[in-house]
Amino acid sequence: MSVDVAGAEAAGMDADALRRAFGLLEGWVGESMVPGAAALVVRHGQVAGTCSVGTADPQTNRPVDAGTVFALASITKPVTATAVMQGVERGWFALDERVGALLPEFLDGPASGSDAADRTTVTVRHLLTHTSGLPGFSVANMRLRRRHAPLAEFVYSFQVAPLFFAPGTAHLYSNCGILLLAELVGRGNAGTLGQHGKPSAILQYHEHVHRHILAPLGMNDTWIPVPEAVWGRVAHVADTGQEGKDYEAANSAYYRQLGIPWGGLFATAADLARFTSSFMSDGQQLADGNRVLTAASRAEMTRIQVSVPPAATDAAPGLRDSGAEAPWPRVEWGLGWEVKGRKTGHVSGDLTSPHTFSHIGVTGTLAWGDPVTGVMCILLTNRMQTSGWTTERPRRTLFSNAVMAATVGA
Repeated sequence: MSVDVAGAEAAGMDADALRRAFGLLEGWVGESMVPGAAALVVRHGQVAGTCSVGTADPQTNRPVDAGTVFALASITKPVTATAVMQGVERGWFALDERVGALLPEFLDGPASGSDAADRTTVTVRHLLTHTSGLPGFSVANMRLRRRHAPLAEFVYSFQVAPLFFAPGTAHLYSNCGILLLAELVGRGNAGTLGQHGKPSAILQYHEHVHRHILAPLGMNDTWIPVPEAVWGRVAHVADTGQEGKDYEAANSAYYRQLGIPWGGLFATAADLARFTSSFMSDGQQLADGNRVLTAASRAEMTRIQVSVPPAATDAAPGLRDSGAEAPWPRVEWGLGWEVKGRKTGHVSGDLTSPHTFSHIGVTGTLAWGDPVTGVMCILLTNRMQTSGWTTERPRRTLFSNAVMAATVGA
């Protein structure tokens, strides 16, 4: 295990306590909970500590180090949301504008899977908060992956998925909605918003993210899609349930080259810290991080936008994201980011403030920032959370608590 806590005191954290927090990750590797992990903790814009432990690729015994690139999975979603907010700032669309007016093909879908749902009322804000009524995936999702369909075909499939409840009335984590947001960004760049029958502009989304988010933030070790030249640095994800398939999540060449806007970002811990840090309060960003959004947009993304019940358990049967079930009676969410609010048993732990924003990924990843205490935490692993390692015990919560216990003073 490689641990560096030299910056802890300057960051207002206790080095020994932070070292104990990183020791939890060493324990996970020793207990075969995860093959490897990387973590980075920041406070008030100062890196307090870093940790690399275990193996990035068990087949070759390549160790995790500071240069290891992880499949971030759904932590891609706040990046897509950032691109959307850049579109708002550019005057391409408004948060409460109807999606059907911007993406007319969306209205070609079925009336709904619910008598109460009306797809003409779905807005950009609904998509960002997972309250549109769209399912997790379209019925064609796996069929498209098995035949190595291009990303544009996913756009065509996801945009005509039925709604399963009235927009704004419930929460259902929707990859369909995130892909449509990325298509809006692409069409904003192409100048084809509101025009029916135009070809998908989804590849312009990739260019937008690299040019307007990754490059300004100095995220030189982050990609969507990830080029083949980098694959030797990418951590292999265990327990995907699709081992050996040529469409396997995270590990297959097809998946890495697809660049899905809801989960296709690959990055190092340090790069993800640059992005997450950009949403912290003034004086709490990493010193060399540039802002890619105005303060108003960043505040809007990290405040609670909705507080609604989870969708009924019988909604969208077979079309839910298995790694993203909401366990709370009411789900509070920001724009792209989840906001802790009044949730208990949260992945950011019991000691972070209600203002903490966060996101997890099914590959066992976590990013959160608490603007009240100034603490920001990145945790990247390479084992699917659907394997149960994060639920048999709330290990990410335990790690977050240990990180917060290392804070000194207010």
